[in-house]
Amino acid sequence: MNMDDKNSPFIRLQNGDARLAELRSLDILDTFQEEHYDQYTRLVSQIFNAPIVVISLIDDHRQWHKSSIGLETRDVSLENSFCVHALAHGYLEVSDTLESDFFRYHNAVTSSPFIRFYAGVVLHGLSGQAIGTLCISDTQPRALSEIERSWLMAFGSIVEEQILLNAQLLTARHKASRINQRDVKTGLPDETLFGDTLDHLIHLAKVESYHLIVLHLRMNNLDEIGRLYGRENRNAVLKHLATRLTSPDNDILAVGSMDNDRFGAVAPLYSLRDLFSVIKPIVNKLNAPIDLNGHTIRPSIDVGISVSPDDGSSPDDLLERARTALKGPKTHESIHIFTHRTEESALRRHKVEQRLESALLGGKLQQHYQPLVFADGSSVVGFEALARWQDSTLGTVSPGEFVPIAEKNSRLSRLLTDWSLACVCEKAHCWPIKPSDPPLSLGINIPANQFYQRDFVEHILHTLQEHDLAPQRLTLELTEESLLTDIDSAILTMRKLRDHGISLALDDFGTGYSSLNYLKRLPVDVLKIDKSFIDDLPRDEKAVNLVSGIIRIAHGLGLNVIAEGVEYKTQQTVLHEIGCDMLQGY
Repeated sequence: MNMDDKNSPFIRLQNGDARLAELRSLDILDTFQEEHYDQYTRLVSQIFNAPIVVISLIDDHRQWHKSSIGLETRDVSLENSFCVHALAHGYLEVSDTLESDFFRYHNAVTSSPFIRFYAGVVLHGLSGQAIGTLCISDTQPRALSEIERSWLMAFGSIVEEQILLNAQLLTARHKASRINQRDVKTGLPDETLFGDTLDHLIHLAKVESYHLIVLHLRMNNLDEIGRLYGRENRNAVLKHLATRLTSPDNDILAVGSMDNDRFGAVAPLYSLRDLFSVIKPIVNKLNAPIDLNGHTIRPSIDVGISVSPDDGSSPDDLLERARTALKGPKTHESIHIFTHRTEESALRRHKVEQRLESALLGGKLQQHYQPLVFADGSSVVGFEALARWQDSTLGTVSPGEFVPIAEKNSRLSRLLTDWSLACVCEKAHCWPIKPSDPPLSLGINIPANQFYQRDFVEHILHTLQEHDLAPQRLTLELTEESLLTDIDSAILTMRKLRDHGISLALDDFGTGYSSLNYLKRLPVDVLKIDKSFIDDLPRDEKAVNLVSGIIRIAHGLGLNVIAEGVEYKTQQTVLHEIGCDMLQGY
């Protein structure tokens, strides 16, 4: 399809879930450059005399480049993508973008790489879903002849065949792995072999009269590590974790690979009173930093626990209940213990997750605003935005319930962040009420999986521009935990945000185990002292001294300090006396 003289709305991608499932099943995203793809882009560039050639793959929120010539970045947001428009047509050609009513305003036309000509042929997966394109671009207008179009389509077919061939080889490797009943990445027994081993251990424990602890271990930040470091390093992290689990000093009887980001393990338990003392060293070892190719990577591991024979006497029951435990509340730090109430909690969690997306898209949530005031009580200086949800079926759903659920789901997390930011931008124009009053700052919380998205900074700035809101009025609140996956990458993102005038606050300070080590490195503007430190003010002298020390350290680093959870006049008085800048209630 040639779109030179046509108006075209932004193409809505059809069969989104099926298309993305097709793309991700190929296991090609975020992989290293490969010569057999690069040779195609070089050849196409020479034949068509094209300065830009890309083999692109269209992900959920981005266009990722498996191979490219003429572009420095390996991915762009869909807002900056030409190829996303080609997916619905099979072939798209724009001879002169400045002559197109639609494309003349496209970001890739008005700014780098200043595209004037585009031609792209769609690539398909095994089941025929559109997954990306082979495209050529130029900074000068041009038109392809019929023979040139046929050449480009032929090259597209060759690239598509190469992708499918790689997918077939991957499938063959997985089948071979199943035959050997070993996971390729970690060398651990697969779920079937692990279940067989667990069955033998259950019978042995019954004969010798001791319990078994069945652990279902989930790595929460594997996708983030893959995005930051690539597939090879992601797999290296999994191998490190497998090595830690199989270490002889763990007293673990069996280990298995349950899924891409999950492990199973079995340990003996001779007294139920020793449950945490057995589990905690295992979890601590897994969560310890990994030094890999000059980077310090911090895994984030949660563990679900079931105990035989109380929670079941078969491998299927124990494994399923250990998995179910992860959907319930934490019992002790990263540990989740199965109870029958956990099953009820898991059902509730499933319902919340199912209804949250429609609530966000349908405007069913409300944004409440908690004021930030000067410590002397003289005036309000800003607000923190807090989401609230009253559901017709579920009733009142607290942020403590639905926010963690959203943060585990990349789509829900993106929707919640976008909704919060849009609400704040719209509300900001209502404050100040009087033109003579200074503008108030507005803060929103940012989950970790959004902060590490490649287009995060651009997306925030684009939203602010859409709502005509100055970046200086926005504060993004981040927790220490959200920054620890890759502190160096986090710092680069934070500096970009601050360069554009956006303020950054470190939320819940004091709840992380290494806050002071990183505080001097983080380019933040505001430190928010966690409510747990404020609760004992002013009656506990040690608490007063501790909070006073934190304030002095923060001021020494040039940071403003906000005390969270201030509810009483006596707390306000002592916080003002020891130099706290601002207060926030609970």
